[in-house]
Amino acid sequence: MEEKNISEKIREEKQTVFSYKDEGRTKEMLNYTEIIDVLKLYDVTRISPIEKALGYEDSRINTFNFVQFKKYLGRIENLSKKAGIEITGISFIATAKQIDNTNDKGYGCLIYLPSTTVNGEQVLFDPEQSVKQRKLVTFKEMLAKHGYNWIYDSKESYSKGKRRDYNYKIELEQSVLRRAAQGDESGAGNLTHIKPPYLDQGEK
Repeated sequence: MEEKNISEKIREEKQTVFSYKDEGRTKEMLNYTEIIDVLKLYDVTRISPIEKALGYEDSRINTFNFVQFKKYLGRIENLSKKAGIEITGISFIATAKQIDNTNDKGYGCLIYLPSTTVNGEQVLFDPEQSVKQRKLVTFKEMLAKHGYNWIYDSKESYSKGKRRDYNYKIELEQSVLRRAAQGDESGAGNLTHIKPPYLDQGEK
């Protein structure tokens, strides 16, 4: 019985551990001229309007634990294979998160999840829900189920869904929301250290 448990554990580990090898410099790796160009463009086009809108300078860095991120990639790759879905991208989505009690607007933060190609478009999908529901389950449909309209999967959905008041809430009955929330784990990741700039009143 113990031997069987050990062999099952080994099989499970083989299914969930993914190794990556060094294939040399890749096409997306930047040189320092390119890095400085994008940093400077952010400096002169983003810092001032964001600071005026928030009343303080927003976070500039999100740091993800390297080991945990590799575990995340192993998890979503394994789930996606089980669901028969090819991962064609990892998307990082801008959000805001409160990290202290000094403001109500929060700091810029990222969540991430995989995408796949559908009709030539990168579509965000949820590998956890795709395995559970035995079909491709998109991020958009899971958000809608929980009362939020996601408009960023395509140019068409953005054009149709863009709102001047930035209110993307979908009105759902509380009973529907409660049912939706039961056991709806996501395939998105977020465990990050947010690094806001240093302000006059101290580090946030």
